[in-house]
Amino acid sequence: MHGSLHHDPPHTPRSVLVRNRLGWVIAGLSVMLGVLATIDGGSVLLVWDRPIQEWVVAHRTPSLEALFRAFSRMGSNIVVFAVFSVLVALTARRCRTLTVALAAAVLARPVFEYVVKEAVDRERPDLLRLIDGTGPSHPSGHVLAAVTLWGLLPPLVALITDRRWLWWLASAVAAVLIAGIAASRVYLGVHWFSDIVQGLLLGWLYLSLIEQLFAHHHRRGDCTLSRSARGS
Repeated sequence: MHGSLHHDPPHTPRSVLVRNRLGWVIAGLSVMLGVLATIDGGSVLLVWDRPIQEWVVAHRTPSLEALFRAFSRMGSNIVVFAVFSVLVALTARRCRTLTVALAAAVLARPVFEYVVKEAVDRERPDLLRLIDGTGPSHPSGHVLAAVTLWGLLPPLVALITDRRWLWWLASAVAAVLIAGIAASRVYLGVHWFSDIVQGLLLGWLYLSLIEQLFAHHHRRGDCTLSRSARGS
């Protein structure tokens, strides 16, 4: 069982950090962005945030707006918690560890997001917003939600099948969804570019922490894999 794709995936958020020794780099960048965002409303970050936002506004089109509105909805709390409920139902009987990790990642995320947002308290951009945005801007909650939900799609797929191409396809789908949701928040005018970067950095660190907390229990082999996932 322990040689299965589910128990031994090619990559995980934590393994990428450890293998490439990126953990401290990403943590340092995240802290730096957070500190800069608190100073004078993030005026230093506006050196590149504002030109990026202005360029995006100047290149909006109806078709791109429709596309990014759709992406943005995929990171909304309604969609995230609806998909979360489905994934929990799919994993509950097959892998308790993955179910607990999914629940911890998704349910604790709003609290984590609120604490960071309130600590930084950065105002949202006001350059022709296409949708409403509430609360502080830094980091992007949609991006954090996208990473914590869709980032757990590959291990769910590996619970069902041991076919590596399907695992890589799930990883690609997750990456496209996360990237699209991230880009949509800048395109729609409700976040600065640095808010998106912070959401990605914190999301990666957050998933790595969740993975670390439950790695020991997962190695104990409490998962019931399908025949395909057992390689038979």
